[in-house]
Amino acid sequence: RTLRQVESSQSMIRIVGLSATLPTYKDVAVFLRVNVDRDLFYFDNAYRPVPLETAFLGVMGNNQGKVKATMTEITYKKVLERVRQGHQVMVFVHSRKDTYKTAKTLMEMAQQEGTISAFEPKENPKYSQWEKQVIKSRNREVKELFSAGFGVHHAGILRSDRTMVEKLFGEGLLRVLCCTATLAWGVNLPAHSVIIKGTQVYDAKQGKFVELGVLDVMQIFGRAGRPQFDSSGEGIIITTHDKLNHYLRLMHNALPIESQLLPSITDHLNAEVVLGTVRNTQEAIAWLSYTYLYVRMLRNPTNYGVAYHEIESDPTLRNRCRELIELSVKELARAKMLRFNFDTHNMNTTDTGIVASHYYVKYASLELYNELVHPAMSEADCFDVVSRSSEFENVQAREEENQELLKLLTNACPIKIKTQIIEGEGVIIDQIAKVNILLQSYISRADIDGFALVADSHHVVQSAGRIFRALFELAIKKGWVTLGHRLLTICKVVDRRLWHHQHPLRQFGHVIPAEWLYRQ
Repeated sequence: RTLRQVESSQSMIRIVGLSATLPTYKDVAVFLRVNVDRDLFYFDNAYRPVPLETAFLGVMGNNQGKVKATMTEITYKKVLERVRQGHQVMVFVHSRKDTYKTAKTLMEMAQQEGTISAFEPKENPKYSQWEKQVIKSRNREVKELFSAGFGVHHAGILRSDRTMVEKLFGEGLLRVLCCTATLAWGVNLPAHSVIIKGTQVYDAKQGKFVELGVLDVMQIFGRAGRPQFDSSGEGIIITTHDKLNHYLRLMHNALPIESQLLPSITDHLNAEVVLGTVRNTQEAIAWLSYTYLYVRMLRNPTNYGVAYHEIESDPTLRNRCRELIELSVKELARAKMLRFNFDTHNMNTTDTGIVASHYYVKYASLELYNELVHPAMSEADCFDVVSRSSEFENVQAREEENQELLKLLTNACPIKIKTQIIEGEGVIIDQIAKVNILLQSYISRADIDGFALVADSHHVVQSAGRIFRALFELAIKKGWVTLGHRLLTICKVVDRRLWHHQHPLRQFGHVIPAEWLYRQ
């Protein structure tokens, strides 16, 4: 979009791209219209201020519990060895709950084996000064682990506590820091050694556990080695034995970064039509030619379903681009998000398309709303419709979560939820009901135990608020005043995490003592 603006307005805008983990940098240079011979600079590992040593360890076994226990044991041995050499270690895990669990387990193993003195920071001259600060913290985990030289860091900790943990690690009072990958991406806090404990990450968008991506691994390994203090850094991956070769190949033969535009091209086209940058089919094809998708389609056509005979007959892939645009236009027209003139090939947006673009709602969801939304909807209907949105299609209902979901359904869901009842098996929570339960549980401020459920809850909450606001806008534009008022109330409920029948002071639960709030 910026490049097209430069060409159309002749206003000079300079784009600078910088990445530490990009194997297909030449393709990105072409995408940014960079002169590859003159303006592209590539720095390999020889430019790294501290050389990096890598180690890959695979754990064999079919029993998940034993495999995890073995990974923790190996982690402890590696951590102890580095700490005894006078180094600090970061242990990267893949959930907030696992940061404390791992730190606590490592601390207990050190206490049992009588090696806790190697971790304790009491000999540090700044210990007493920082101890007073740590005692004032409201985070129980930080206070509990500090005296043993362990710490935790993740996005769920208050900003003030995260800053304090970063300073404690920087001052050398924390010998071991258990953290999530957010530390690698967002904070410049290096250590001599970094250990990735396990490589299975739960992806809420896909609704399943996936392998840690190579970019994340490279970013985490980038924390290894302190330029002012170390002559080398060390990165260790502890994974299952069957994934060992996978990570060895990834790290030494970097795979190209492919475009992810194709699955969402329809929504992106709608955004361009709403902005006014695309007004007809020709402009849409020109817009597509400016994308990274187009660069990769020319470079690796088979990955995007383009046959070689298409490349031979149409080297610029203009016909394929036209097919993609026409398919997207049909989908948008079916969802009533734009009007298309088949004679002039002009595109005009609609109120529905504008709302979808402003609130990032998928076109598939708009198709659903066109069928299900009506002016006489109740609160229960509103929650049910939102729970059916395509944004949550990858949230999976799992049998092992049924018990906890039923508990949440009973204790934290004041609005009726349609559940699937199977005779002989009791109540079975389907995918739509699960989304509804997680959303209502969030509003009710209920505690959720399961790690996957917590991740699913975050995924649901990220989208639910803006979807309700989009539905409110649609209701107002259609003149459905009663439904608009009901949806506006729900928007406030989701935003403040406070049911409309509850006392307004409950939203200040982090300030007002609990005994005041829940006094009978």
